[in-house]
Amino acid sequence: MGTKRLTQGIALSTLFVCLSSSALELDKSQLTLALSEQGCAYGRGALAIEAAKAEGLNNLRLFLQGEVSFSLTTDDSLLLDEQFNQETRDLLISGIAQGNVRADFGQPEIQGDDTCVTVRLQPPASELSNGDDGIDWADSPTISLVVIGEGKSDSKSGLSARQAAEQDAFRRAVSQALGVMVKSGYLQQAYSNMSASTNSDDFNLEEVTRQSLSLQSQGMISSWNEISNKQLDNGLFAVTLDITVERQKMEDKVAQLIKSLGQPSVYINAQLPAVKSSFAEALANMGFDLSPYPAQSSIIIDVKETKKVTPSGLQLELIAVVRDRAGNQYGTWRNDPTFMTLPNKAGMLNQLAAVHLAVESNQQAIKFKLHDSAQKMAMRGGPVREIIFSKRAAGQQGQLFTLLSAINGVSDIKMTKKSDKVVVQLRSLNNANDLAQYIEPTLRIHQPKYTSKLNVLNEYQINVL
Repeated sequence: MGTKRLTQGIALSTLFVCLSSSALELDKSQLTLALSEQGCAYGRGALAIEAAKAEGLNNLRLFLQGEVSFSLTTDDSLLLDEQFNQETRDLLISGIAQGNVRADFGQPEIQGDDTCVTVRLQPPASELSNGDDGIDWADSPTISLVVIGEGKSDSKSGLSARQAAEQDAFRRAVSQALGVMVKSGYLQQAYSNMSASTNSDDFNLEEVTRQSLSLQSQGMISSWNEISNKQLDNGLFAVTLDITVERQKMEDKVAQLIKSLGQPSVYINAQLPAVKSSFAEALANMGFDLSPYPAQSSIIIDVKETKKVTPSGLQLELIAVVRDRAGNQYGTWRNDPTFMTLPNKAGMLNQLAAVHLAVESNQQAIKFKLHDSAQKMAMRGGPVREIIFSKRAAGQQGQLFTLLSAINGVSDIKMTKKSDKVVVQLRSLNNANDLAQYIEPTLRIHQPKYTSKLNVLNEYQINVL
């Protein structure tokens, strides 16, 4: 499994001597021992919460693999070795890696600029799934998985406990299927043509893909059968389902995501027509999609052109700031104006712009900035998208904000009033068509007696009347 093995007869605690994990502790408050760890992620909203959960689980995985330590008494060391033996550790490590381990998550807490979640992990029960063992991504058009989902009734989403458990099972099934895809090498191979993919240390393609697929998990499931169900404590309901995941539908969703990362829609904002046309031609030759309007783009390039007249002639300085539609900046590119000097005559700026943007090193630098920006946006939750509400469709804005925040995969929600409209900006890895499918039932909960009409204007905007 790629995990570290313990030498027989050596206590688990003796291995953990190198690093320190001050937030990790043993939870002995219940009959079964548990490991407790806090995970934190920058930002607010659903994406930050999921990232904090993933961080906490990953810290626990590192501990179980013997890569971090914390101080234990002799009694606690014996207790830990007894309940978290090598076989148990291997099951948990594998389950965390595949996204199907059952962990308890505390309520999110705000700590400065971070969102933190406490993760509690117990030894696995006998029904812990072994995930993708024996499944090959290329074996057949479908993948059959048996998963356990848990949930409780939620008035915000309008789901009963059973429905919430089923939705949880669907997400777990897609997550496990993604594990099969990753293990096969398909995911990385599909992304291998992205030149910036190996240069961004903070970019995690698997995590971004998991976030993107989580919102639309049911759309990749062709059928499912219930095996068993069980009422748990605290209003939780558990259901075991045999779920069939469509391989082609997953591949299509992944291809759509990779295209959005590799070919983001770009709008060029430049004062000089010559500079704008030169940028447009250069970006088109690099394979990027160009947008005629800022509202229909995921990335905006603001170009500042400075005409420099020197004793030897005319030079052009270009500074390109890469940002999104909400004004968040992701990078800056500058040329070397001294690279080319032309006579100070009419039409020379056009030639200077064309020459600078034809230089291969400049093209590669711009391409990297755009790919890097798309990756950073994905890690923050996706491009900024807009939902434009009429006042009647918006209703009580506080409640609307709460309901939209509860949609899985949506984050960084901002609401503003513009004339007679309420404009909601949010981040989502899913395009407007997919997003609209999940917003529509939310609006029915928001105003049961009012039938909203959704119209997808483009990939980034939805109009609601």
